[in-house]
Amino acid sequence: FEIYGFDVMIDEKLKPWLLEVNVFPSLSSSSPYDKRVKTVLISDALTLAGLLPFDHDLVDKALREEQLKRSQGLGSAKPGSSSRSHTVQSVGSASLRDLGEAEWRIILDTHDEYMRRGHLERIFPRQETLGQYDRFFAVPRYSNLVLARWLEAGGERCFLPENKDSLPPHVPCQVHHSAC
Repeated sequence: FEIYGFDVMIDEKLKPWLLEVNVFPSLSSSSPYDKRVKTVLISDALTLAGLLPFDHDLVDKALREEQLKRSQGLGSAKPGSSSRSHTVQSVGSASLRDLGEAEWRIILDTHDEYMRRGHLERIFPRQETLGQYDRFFAVPRYSNLVLARWLEAGGERCFLPENKDSLPPHVPCQVHHSAC
């Protein structure tokens, strides 16, 4: 992620004027209000990024499993390496239940980010802005198409208990409305 600083001046008619955009804004604070705003921003940004503490045991276990697979001639199965279940052309008309594990990984990662958003607001992709930002991409991105399909089908509402039948069996049962 990146954080930008926008310097804005408001004139006597309360019209905002953009003075400059800083690509690496100062995070030091010159006033209690400034400190409060920047502290919340940094906290929300790091929470949204989903940084996890390093777990030596988890890494050691994964390495042992990988060595065991290689010694048994099973090759290397990297987590998250499942393939797409649709093409760029077909994903837009697929039902949520027909999306594969790779597509649901994109959706669940987006849902997780939404749950960690704090005071931040997603501007893309969202239901209200679908199609509005297409012109900024040279080609349609598969992940954006998957998320557009999910949003068209209700987005976060798909995790409501009454919609559980629209989800494929491989979506974890912990993901439900009470978490939203």
